[in-house]
Amino acid sequence: MRREQQGEPLRSLQNDINRAFDNFWRGFDLLWPSTSSWSISMPSVDLSETDKEIEVTAELPGMDEKDIDVSLAEGILTIRGEKKSEIEKKEKDYYLQERTFGSVERVIPLPDTVDLDSANATFKNGVLTVKFAKKPEAAAATKRITVRRA
Repeated sequence: MRREQQGEPLRSLQNDINRAFDNFWRGFDLLWPSTSSWSISMPSVDLSETDKEIEVTAELPGMDEKDIDVSLAEGILTIRGEKKSEIEKKEKDYYLQERTFGSVERVIPLPDTVDLDSANATFKNGVLTVKFAKKPEAAAATKRITVRRA
């Protein structure tokens, strides 16, 4: 049985949204293949849920806290990151100058059960973690049903 069918509606929603965005951007690569070198990429994101909180983790390798922007508006979490580097070497026989630029963005809709005021973000070793507590009434509304053999 697939994970989505085992009661993980948040992960199922995430997979559907990811698939829609992938299909959308794929169309642009076919029309303008040269744009793929500068297009915004999507970082890998994992969502996990417990009875008390929802946790979003995003992989943002090579970035620092100052390179990351996390925003929340109308129940939608937006994670943006931008990495810039410049190398310049002047040696006796050569001169090297390189500039690289890359950006990532991920938009994640959050369920109504999340307490948006409880948002807490940390960044360590290239991994951003954003945690949200669930509203107290969300936990109270959950009822476990015992499954018995027929």
